[in-house]
Order: sequence, then structure tokens, then C-alpha cells
Amino acid sequence: MTCRLLAALMFMGLASTAQAQTPTVPSSGPLVLERIESRFVVAPEYKFTDVDGRTGHMAGVNAGVLTDRSLYLGGAIYFLTNGSRDFGLTYGGLLTGWTTPIGSHLRVGGRGLFGFGSATLGDSVTTFDSRLRGPTRTYNFIVHDDFLVGEPQAQAHVSFADHLGLDVTGGYRFTGFEELSRNGADGATGSLALQIGW
Repeated sequence: MTCRLLAALMFMGLASTAQAQTPTVPSSGPLVLERIESRFVVAPEYKFTDVDGRTGHMAGVNAGVLTDRSLYLGGAIYFLTNGSRDFGLTYGGLLTGWTTPIGSHLRVGGRGLFGFGSATLGDSVTTFDSRLRGPTRTYNFIVHDDFLVGEPQAQAHVSFADHLGLDVTGGYRFTGFEELSRNGADGATGSLALQIGW
């Protein structure tokens, strides 16, 4: 009887010691699900750019869906407002971007446009006469070209209100598969856009 009692007491002591050494997992509270906000946004945009060595002023608009105030997926189109018969540029396409907050009202990130465009640019060619040892005549002509366009941009977004903000971007427009304009539509870009969301 004494042996049984002693064995039972030892077993209870070991069990309580093992229970005391079992690590406890802290409770992290209930799981909270938050809805990811998506809204449709439209942004009238002013863009200044270099086109064939000249300064172009462009008007445009971009529109799309902004998810979680970070991921943007939409489209954009731009055209020269100071164009002329030998100075024209229009392009647009898919516009995607991503921003991250660095303050309560400021977000920074990048975006990129990929699409199609067309340009009308002036060009000239000078003919030479070897007998006269100098130029004889210069011919001016107008070139119209269609091309693919890609435009990576750095972006800063300043929020004024819940559904209103200002986008400031800077980038470079690359064109490809043009046949005649000799990359004249390539150029640096900068823009301001008023973003309105619903």
C-alpha cells in the first residue's frame, strides 16, 4: 500500500512538472478580415516632352482601376496641343503602376505605358554636286510614321482628399518599328495629372 501511494505521488509530481514546462502560446486575438478597396479613377493630364528636338505640349487623360491605393491598371492617350503640319504626335495604350506610402498624404512609385502611336515630323535632305564642291539644293519633306511605344515613368502622388490627388511623373518615351522618322518621336517626358476617384 505504501509503495502504491508513493508511486502515485511520484507520478502526479512528474505530471505537474511536465505541465509546468509546456510552453504556452500567446493568444493573438481574433482574425480580422479587411476589405481591399478598389475604385475607378480618371485623371486629366498635361504632359511636356521633347519631340525631334522641339518642346511639345500634350493634353491627355488616363483612366482605370486603383486597388488598395497602390496598384493601378488602366489606359491613357495623349496628343500634341502645339502641333503643326510638320509637328504632330499622338500615342496611347495600357498604363500600369504601383505606389507605396511614405507619409499620410504622399506615395511614390513607378508606372509604365505600352501601346501604339503615330508622328508627323518635318525632315530635309541636301543634295551635293561634286563638280561645284558644295551643296546645291535642300529638299524639305514631311514624314508620317506609326510605331510601338513604351514609356517607363517615376511617379509621386499627393492626396488632397479621400477621392482627389495630384500625380507628378517623369519618364522617357521609347519608340520602335518606325520606318522613316529615325527615332524622332523618342524623348523625355514630364507630366501633371489631377486624379479623381469614385
